Amino acid sequence: IDWANYKKLIPVAGLVDSFQKQYDALKVPYPQDKVSPQVDAEIKASQSEIDAYKKASEQRIQNYQKEIAHLKSLLPYDQ
Repeated sequence: IDWANYKKLIPVAGLVDSFQKQYDALKVPYPQDKVSPQVDAEIKASQSEIDAYKKASEQRIQNYQKEIAHLKSLLPYDQ
């Protein structure tokens, strides 16, 4: 918050200072974060699953490329 700008714009003396003191004194209690460690653990677990899926996918791609190369090496049907 730009308190200096508000002090220039508001003609009532001390009003902005009063609001600033009240604002600075206000402390909002936030609940303790209990879920982030669980989420991080799930991310790590899913990351290993993702890596395994990527490896399997790369293997399937190589197999399909071999099949495509084999099919291209065959004589065309009309010959």
